[in-house]
Amino acid sequence: MANTKYGWQTGKNTKTTLSKSAQLIAQSLAWFTLEELVAIQECLTGKSVKKGMKKEQCEQLAQLIDFPNQATFDKFFSKLPSYLQKLLYAGCLDPYIDVRCQDWGVEEPLILDNEELGFYYHHSRYKANPIYRLGLFEIYREHVLHLNEYIAHHFLPFLYKKEEYTPKPLASEPEQVWTIENQIHEVLPLFVESLIPLLKERDATTIVKKGLLKANIKDLRALCGLPPFPLASSYNLDPLVLLAKFILSFESTKLKRPDDGMALIKTMVQRLFYDPSSKGTLAYGSFFEYFALLDHCSLNSNYSYSIDIEPSSRTGVLNVLSDLQGSQAWYAVEDLFQSFLVRGFSMRFENRDVLQSGLSVRGQKVHLSASDYLTFEDKGFRPVGALRRPLFERPLFKAYLYLLASLGILDIGETIPESLLTKNDKQVPLSPYEALCCVRLTAFGAWCLDLAEERPEPKKQIFETITDAELLLVTFKGKSLERKLFLEQIGTPLGVERYRITEASFIKGCTSSAEVLKRIEKFKQLIDAQPSDRWTQFFASLQRRSTLFAHAEQVLLYTFPDDPEIRRMFATDPALRKLVIRAENNNVVVKKENQKAFQKLLMEHGYLNTL
Repeated sequence: MANTKYGWQTGKNTKTTLSKSAQLIAQSLAWFTLEELVAIQECLTGKSVKKGMKKEQCEQLAQLIDFPNQATFDKFFSKLPSYLQKLLYAGCLDPYIDVRCQDWGVEEPLILDNEELGFYYHHSRYKANPIYRLGLFEIYREHVLHLNEYIAHHFLPFLYKKEEYTPKPLASEPEQVWTIENQIHEVLPLFVESLIPLLKERDATTIVKKGLLKANIKDLRALCGLPPFPLASSYNLDPLVLLAKFILSFESTKLKRPDDGMALIKTMVQRLFYDPSSKGTLAYGSFFEYFALLDHCSLNSNYSYSIDIEPSSRTGVLNVLSDLQGSQAWYAVEDLFQSFLVRGFSMRFENRDVLQSGLSVRGQKVHLSASDYLTFEDKGFRPVGALRRPLFERPLFKAYLYLLASLGILDIGETIPESLLTKNDKQVPLSPYEALCCVRLTAFGAWCLDLAEERPEPKKQIFETITDAELLLVTFKGKSLERKLFLEQIGTPLGVERYRITEASFIKGCTSSAEVLKRIEKFKQLIDAQPSDRWTQFFASLQRRSTLFAHAEQVLLYTFPDDPEIRRMFATDPALRKLVIRAENNNVVVKKENQKAFQKLLMEHGYLNTL
């Protein structure tokens, strides 16, 4: 006679009959060793299990954890010891459990420490306490248990119901708000136009991997008008750097100023979230996250293996943001991240070794609620184990949101973050992304993410530019970011609406005659298509001045003592008079190409030149 308990049939000569769901579970369990299957089964049942054929063991365990509904699971789960229930609650959300993080209701330690073995034998030094049912866990490190990830994934939807963790709107707006939704249609074309000449001195690969220099950021901000983040900027996170890395990674054609910046953003965002093949077809799409969204990590330049992000990481972010559609409310980032985890998503690289060998976080101590983590490695902390979530997953999730904010897809709110990392004996946040506290999906963002069909149109620009016919003055009224930035670039403000233009102000920042001509054409395009005679004369003067000092020769400057004989030599020798240009204060100038002839003539007069 067969006996059934929690879906597990036992009894002699009983042929196991599996449901379709149990068959799928059994197939997944085939990857486990027989010893692992027995340990899991004993942990869940609290009874000794005799080893049998692996197939039979898989089928028995599959029936044990095949829960047709929530009630069946709840009945099974309620029979587990209290400490095991708590461990499963914690481990299903984060498989790496620091046993110091809460009270498990046990009298003895969950992990036993044989101190006699020493630090370098930590794999055998730490053992699970045999009086507790811990067969679902491995000892990862001191104080850290690792829950079997298949079990964690399988139990997750029963312990954390998705509908209970759907993000809910906040009651009020944040104090620090950053938004560019209404400017992005102007900002992006200006940014791309300004980025193109920069690529001549700092190539795309360098920008994607190392970002922009401070001087680059200053110049780009003056040309496109994108403001810095209120708080994250103090931790060296800048939207201009995020934009540059993103555009160079996901724009598939030769970079040029777009006619429609909003359409270009949507195209690139779709490649990021909806087109897995873009990782292989785009020049930098395969390692975008590794180089662009982990600014707090030191990268191993010698790491030569795959650094592709797992597609589900991007999918999970999109999945969570989809719940924000049709709402202008603010949502807490921590609630969004919790929802991301409850839905079964996680931040992962396809190559699991990247976190151990390809990334590190500089510092001496990490302080979390459970305890302090210390390291004596030169490279700092590896974002693995119990540190994977605070040093890798949560920062990367927030980095995606900061990226989307820089594209106008999200509005963001910031707050002063906790300083939980000791670095160079100073307390700093764990990452530059920690200030992010809440977000709001914009109408433009909903359209970009295919959550709304109607494209939001930017407000029509109403402006007026007036050039003085006699004086080099321009009056600007209304709103046009491009025109305002251009006037700030070529002129000096006189109050709020007027700008004085001079030869010096107009060419400021130019490095060639071609750039001056380009500015003149841009003036006619943006400010005055038919300038007066005074302005025409001014532009002609600018063109002439831009070429007067365009040619030069390399020369050598020689200084000689105040000696009448030497002065007489330079004044009377015909050959020397042809070679040298006499200058003030006992100096002569010689073309570099005539250096050897000059040295020879000096030697004929008895002077040695050793340059």
